Amino acid sequence: MNGDIAVERALWERFRQGALRRRRRPSRLLSDFMRQCLELWEDQALDEEIRSDVQRSGYRETDAVAVVRQCRRKR
Repeated sequence: MNGDIAVERALWERFRQGALRRRRRPSRLLSDFMRQCLELWEDQALDEEIRSDVQRSGYRETDAVAVVRQCRRKR
């Protein structure tokens, strides 16, 4: 892949101008944004997996608080 992508000309121009006003390279800013977006999606998937595991375990949030308090007392 050569790294070229198709973007609406008007949208890219607005983005480019905004990036330049902030003294950022538009291509670098777009790469950073895409990286953050991917990390967010991965975090959301992990949150959903954890939520699913917790539901299957039968524990509730109040149970977690009790477990933490119990562990602190043991220390």
